[in-house]
Amino acid sequence: MPGLSSTVTAGLAVLSAAAAVLTGQGGQKAAPRRDAGIAVQHFDAVKPDQQPWGTLRWMMNSQIDPGAGQTFGVAEIKAGQRNPRHLHPNCEELLYVISGSCEHIVGTAKVTLKPGDLIRIPRGVPHQAIVLGNEPLRCVVSYDSPDRQMVTP
Repeated sequence: MPGLSSTVTAGLAVLSAAAAVLTGQGGQKAAPRRDAGIAVQHFDAVKPDQQPWGTLRWMMNSQIDPGAGQTFGVAEIKAGQRNPRHLHPNCEELLYVISGSCEHIVGTAKVTLKPGDLIRIPRGVPHQAIVLGNEPLRCVVSYDSPDRQMVTP
């Protein structure tokens, strides 16, 4: 396909930049910027939501930008930890692994995820990530709703 190589290269450049920010090798500190109908967030400027198992940084949702149509975040689950089993009644989730690995339980299925893997979790299906090894799991998460809801069954 014409242009496929450049599309893949551009996509890899975006993921590489995200990985650099996650590993502390990039990023700028700046206040969120909104103009011309866009919103710009800088990873280092977003306060992490601390959890007992790790952190979430919400980069975009309807609270950050009322015009947002999605929720997007960066998660880190500490080595040897797991997030609580939960579901999202109003949205599906995409999870892309940047570094580390986990066993992801989705419904009754178990899948091992490593860097470069992406999983789609359907709306309303209970799931949980359990970190494998001595390295934290770093991933990006995306939801098809600007107001992601979470329920622990």
